[in-house]
Amino acid sequence: MGSFKTILFYSSVKDKSLFYTQRFYQIDIDILKDLGYTVVLSNKITDALKFWKYNCVFAYFYRWSFFVALIAKIFGRNTYFTGGIDALNKSTNSKKNYFVQVLFFYLCHLVAKKCIIVSNTDMQHVNYIVGKSKKLVYSEHTVKTSNFINDFDPILKNNDFVTICWQGDKSNIERKGVDLALVLFSNLIKKAEFRKSNFYILGRTGNGTHYLSQIIESLGLKERVFIIGEVSEEEKIEYLTRNKFYFQLSQYEGFGIAALEALLSGDIIIHSGQGGLSNKIFKKHIEVDIYGDIEKLSADLYKRLLTIDQNQLNKVIQVCFSYYDNSRRKDDFCKILNNNKL
Repeated sequence: MGSFKTILFYSSVKDKSLFYTQRFYQIDIDILKDLGYTVVLSNKITDALKFWKYNCVFAYFYRWSFFVALIAKIFGRNTYFTGGIDALNKSTNSKKNYFVQVLFFYLCHLVAKKCIIVSNTDMQHVNYIVGKSKKLVYSEHTVKTSNFINDFDPILKNNDFVTICWQGDKSNIERKGVDLALVLFSNLIKKAEFRKSNFYILGRTGNGTHYLSQIIESLGLKERVFIIGEVSEEEKIEYLTRNKFYFQLSQYEGFGIAALEALLSGDIIIHSGQGGLSNKIFKKHIEVDIYGDIEKLSADLYKRLLTIDQNQLNKVIQVCFSYYDNSRRKDDFCKILNNNKL
């Protein structure tokens, strides 16, 4: 278990309630607690000054957390960084944003005990910055797979679509590609096979919800698209299990926990292939060019939805039930925190 027992769990979120609603935070916090650590949640850099109250830092993302790690290092405390690194994707970020993220990652790596990288794409990006560093360890996100049904019948699923998106601001809706998903959906329902399909949007509502509603109204989808808002874990899994298709058209995705959960629910994932969505577990699903011509995309998507190989998807699901269970990331954390090699 190591010599320390109290972990300062830091992220620069404005609202601390996100520690309880964002799945990647929730899962890692629960894993650390399950390993026997006391976890203190923080969104304030100044909390790191109270070094006598914690033994190490577990920091999410590679920007403001650098300052927490620097303070912790001055006081002899180690920092373990993790989380997706969206801004290292050159194709979806300005030169300025990319440069700032490269700088911050380099600084975070400098003061880190370990950087826990969560996707192959992120690992390629950070290897370019710091090389094959011993501080870099690889551990993809996981979920509690026992929450999902492993013997679902695809025939019993509704011919409906789902996505999950935090709606705190317009930029996140655009980054997650929900606006594009709505356009593609509006074209799909013109086809006989999807004429009765609905689209459910889950996730905490906020400043971006009005933008979402405007798109829905402009496309004439008010009777077909439902903004459900924040739901319980059980309700979310019910939506994923009950319906057949899941949109994840993100401009970049650090890992893609929601897409993994949809996969484990037996959904057909319509995704962008960006970042963590390039993972081989999504290769048998439907990848679309999110920057392509809409009419061409819609026609291609329609054809591919009708020819998907469910047997191939089922084989991938069985692998994911074992590898992407929380027990694996728990084992990774145990080794990392005990300074063992993964």
